[in-house]
Amino acid sequence: MQSFTNISVVVQGPVQNTATRTHHEEGITIKCLNSIRQFLPGATIILSTWQGQNISGLDVDKVLLNDDPGPDDERFLPLNYHRQLVSTRAGLAQVETRYALKLRSDNFLTGNQFVDLQQAFLKGQDEAKLFEQRVVVNANLSRRTSHGRRVIMSPSDFFYYGLTQDLKKIWQQPNFCQQSFATDYQQLRLQANEVNKLEAEQVYCQIWLKHLDPNAPLLANRFDKAKQYLSYWERFLANNLIIADPETMGLGLRRVSERKQKRANEYSHDDWLALYKTYCDEDFTIPFSLQQAWLTTRRLIKLPISGSYFKLRHPRSC
Repeated sequence: MQSFTNISVVVQGPVQNTATRTHHEEGITIKCLNSIRQFLPGATIILSTWQGQNISGLDVDKVLLNDDPGPDDERFLPLNYHRQLVSTRAGLAQVETRYALKLRSDNFLTGNQFVDLQQAFLKGQDEAKLFEQRVVVNANLSRRTSHGRRVIMSPSDFFYYGLTQDLKKIWQQPNFCQQSFATDYQQLRLQANEVNKLEAEQVYCQIWLKHLDPNAPLLANRFDKAKQYLSYWERFLANNLIIADPETMGLGLRRVSERKQKRANEYSHDDWLALYKTYCDEDFTIPFSLQQAWLTTRRLIKLPISGSYFKLRHPRSC
């Protein structure tokens, strides 16, 4: 049996519902922990949760009971921005292995394909690299478009796997108010149209990316700077991340995140392969995928309709 002793899994988030947070599926954290033991035998499990959570009987190696920072001001940040940041940051601080996986407590593993996938694409542009190795992220909610228009800086926050030092670059950020660009960002958000407000994933990404690269843009709304910085964003994706579909990377999602078919507005792994070929390895051959062909066809039909409908509903925001 393959051993994964060089990997630590930081499971972050609540274990049970609370009076003010009722979206957690009953028993899903136990399912999450059991899946790690099944698919990553030998890996270290670090549960980073909150004071007051019942952790009795959970099969973990380390437990961190953090003080809950509470909800954030949604004019500027997603409601649970600091909750995710604090729990992930604390968990990664305890990692002693070369590789780490950041996994939400309401997701689970269905395999370990992401481990080999992380080492499968080795070519790149040195000047575009912010990480030592690529980090694997989940395609679900990694948006490519919104309402028929291109968007940037919107990778899913569910799952991050790679070198521990690289995950720390992403998640061991200071609290938002301590960021050098915090005031500028808040001013942008106050001027933004509420209709086009940033997706939560865009907020997370632009904060850590701006912290790592001063040349990264700050976005006022979800469509902001997409044309000017699309090549910057695509080059970053090709050289620093690997976007993988959950069903082929070994990730299971909570019920609310499951879809009968892939959303047309999300990146697929084949979309990422096209970026890798463009920016990193022009000789790379992308295997034909009937699923990707169907996704491309759906996009040709759905995205223009989505864009037109949005313009009709919100003509002043376009």
